[in-house]
Amino acid sequence: MTSTPTTCSRCGSAASGNFCAACGAPLGSPACSACGTTLSPNAGFCHKCGAPAGSAGRADRGASWPGGGARGGLAGRDRAPWLIAAVLVAIVIVGVVLAATRRGAPVVPTMANAGNAVQGVADDPSTAAAGRAPDISNLTPKEQYVRLVARISQAMDKGDTATVITFTPMALGAYANLPPADRDIDARFHAAILQAEVGMFDNARALADTIMQLAPDNLFGYYIRATVAGFAGDSATAKTARAGFRGQYDAEIKKQRPEYTEHQALLQQYRQGDGAH
Repeated sequence: MTSTPTTCSRCGSAASGNFCAACGAPLGSPACSACGTTLSPNAGFCHKCGAPAGSAGRADRGASWPGGGARGGLAGRDRAPWLIAAVLVAIVIVGVVLAATRRGAPVVPTMANAGNAVQGVADDPSTAAAGRAPDISNLTPKEQYVRLVARISQAMDKGDTATVITFTPMALGAYANLPPADRDIDARFHAAILQAEVGMFDNARALADTIMQLAPDNLFGYYIRATVAGFAGDSATAKTARAGFRGQYDAEIKKQRPEYTEHQALLQQYRQGDGAH
């Protein structure tokens, strides 16, 4: 199905799909029915008030996560554990809803409990305990985005499927709200990996393109292209991207770009592993 071309409201470039390939801005983003905040196209929840965003779908695909090496995403190498976990999460949510109904006070996840895993639990006074995630509702958009990305990364390391499923749309919504000055290469890289995790391959590729426009031959542009192509089954494109990464590695590392310093271990690991083939 071909997307209808449109004009990006942020930079004026011709664009199609969910994100502008020139600046990364969301196209045709829906608004939260509860508070009116602009949402990312595939958001399941409002990143500001936590209200359900409607019938936004999530694809089951996989990717590699920065700092954690290669691993399966929501569909990964073996979908069975994720599907079982999703069923268990649904059971837990139903139990929480029933309990909240008996108390007569429905609860909704908000930025004040954005680090907690299961929607509806964090605002319940009976669940308030040591280790509760801090309130991030008063942070800047960039601080919110960084905090959510870190939370999702930690959840992936622990195999916490509920947190990944619940807060990935919120993190992508936080990215969509970033002002242009905060959409640096590192922010775009993390957003692309999040999109790859939930199967938004076209959006991830578009962000890789914007990275290459900002910094031709940037290693993260090659990294994202290879990762998405690998999970999409496009071995030829993945091979070409890995070759580009390998060929530009030495020259790019000498530039000492901030994103390279931040993710030095990831880049070295990828060069020695997938990026070296």
